[in-house]
Amino acid sequence: MREQSWAISLGAGVLVLGAGLPAQAFVPWDNSSGETDFFSWAGGGSDNGLFGDPVIVGQDTFVFFPQDFIATSVDGVSDLVSDRLEVELTAKPDFRFSGIRIQEFGDYGIDGSGAVSVSGGLFITDIGGFFRVESDELTSTPGSPITSGAGDWEANAFVDLDAAPPDWTHIQLVLDNVLSALSDAGSTSFIEKKVAGAGIMITIVPGPGSVTILALGGLPLLTRRRR
Repeated sequence: MREQSWAISLGAGVLVLGAGLPAQAFVPWDNSSGETDFFSWAGGGSDNGLFGDPVIVGQDTFVFFPQDFIATSVDGVSDLVSDRLEVELTAKPDFRFSGIRIQEFGDYGIDGSGAVSVSGGLFITDIGGFFRVESDELTSTPGSPITSGAGDWEANAFVDLDAAPPDWTHIQLVLDNVLSALSDAGSTSFIEKKVAGAGIMITIVPGPGSVTILALGGLPLLTRRRR
């Protein structure tokens, strides 16, 4: 019965957030605009600044190392921490966007009786002429809510723009993230985001070949190095 109440509380928290909890002033990245060989970006930042500033890796990946993206519950006092990242992307001539992949890593711990959860969604809006929105929910491993133990977690989302023609060349990327922690009296729990990556998949126009497809396979290694 206790686990059922935790699941309901965590789900309700996400629904309330989606309905529009008040956010702090938008915090732009230090490198809120720039370009790679394949695309340019502008207006990068997040509502609460929890992601920090990205490092651009391999001409096609934004990598973030959050410092204080953590939810902690002590002695029955619940905690919910959220942020909404956004950036505008424009493909260079002769290129188009074919997909966006999000991959995140962190750790968690539950001492006593409690639960932690990671949730959110990826939203890609076409702002280049045809108003369309494609989205995907973050799915986590272990699945949320987690109700015991300690360890690492991973969350992923993917939007396949090739499955929604015509060409996507000017888009807005929005990533909603929520970390939740609950505990009983005398217990503690926490969940923390340590690394997040946004891989931008690009294809030549016209042409059958993909210039680069991001696996983001190095992010778990980066997570371990920063502990």
